[in-house]
Amino acid sequence: MKFLLLYNPVSGRCKFKRKIKYVKSYFEKRNIALDIYESQKTKDLENYAYHHATEYDVFLVSGGDGTVNEVVNGMMKSDKRPSLAILPTGTANDIARILGIPRILTCALRLYIKEAPVLIDINKMNDHYFVYTAASGVLSRVSYDVSRRKIKKYGYLAYVFEAMRDFVQDYNYPVKIEYNEKTLETDCMMILGLNSNRVGGMKLVNFSKSKLNDGLFELRVFTSKRRFRRFRMASSFIRGGKKLREDYHLVSSHFKITTDADILWNADGESADRGSIEIKTYKEALSVYVNPRIKKKQF
Repeated sequence: MKFLLLYNPVSGRCKFKRKIKYVKSYFEKRNIALDIYESQKTKDLENYAYHHATEYDVFLVSGGDGTVNEVVNGMMKSDKRPSLAILPTGTANDIARILGIPRILTCALRLYIKEAPVLIDINKMNDHYFVYTAASGVLSRVSYDVSRRKIKKYGYLAYVFEAMRDFVQDYNYPVKIEYNEKTLETDCMMILGLNSNRVGGMKLVNFSKSKLNDGLFELRVFTSKRRFRRFRMASSFIRGGKKLREDYHLVSSHFKITTDADILWNADGESADRGSIEIKTYKEALSVYVNPRIKKKQF
């Protein structure tokens, strides 16, 4: 087995770099080959992952959801893809939590040595791949609008403060969604897509019963039909993503969404596209390491 550690030095609160010596020692004691690469700039890890995908058995990625997303975009462009293993060192770490990866470094490394990887679905928004979530409208810009300085100072609370500011904005835009030979046309304040039960550090146990390898993606369309819609939407999240009467929940492997040209789209917490998009799900497209407990529930 040959591992490549790809890490983002500014992820989270910039603390991972001091742990690299321990990671190297862990692999050396077990006679497992490990190379290390530090991200130099935006999109650097995507390019590096693409050009070196054929040389390694496992990409060990240290960072948050944005770092993982960057590496996955590089991997998906390669015909041969190594397995993906995550060391969660970001702020929210939703992808790692969905996969049940422990934050304790030794526990995560032990999992990657002992367990076998499984196949997981990967999604694509126009030309951009993503792992677990896509969104537009209210709250969808929060994850990438917060400055690195605030994240370093306040951690997850920086996102909470920004979410409170964004929540009072008036989002109302038209969408036409084509899926499963059906068409939905409505005005909405948010579209939230998931193939899991977690987003933005919140566990949405009532959002759906989706699996991570079923080849399907789910959209919740939060309409702007009724009064007090912001409070109703907040109540949905407080109740674990419970669907409200006026909202729509759509399930498919392919969505075509037509909307205004200025509508911004988020994928895995990163700015991904704007305007009309297509979302496609590729069943079991990537090999990843998962906590055995999650295998039983989500696969």
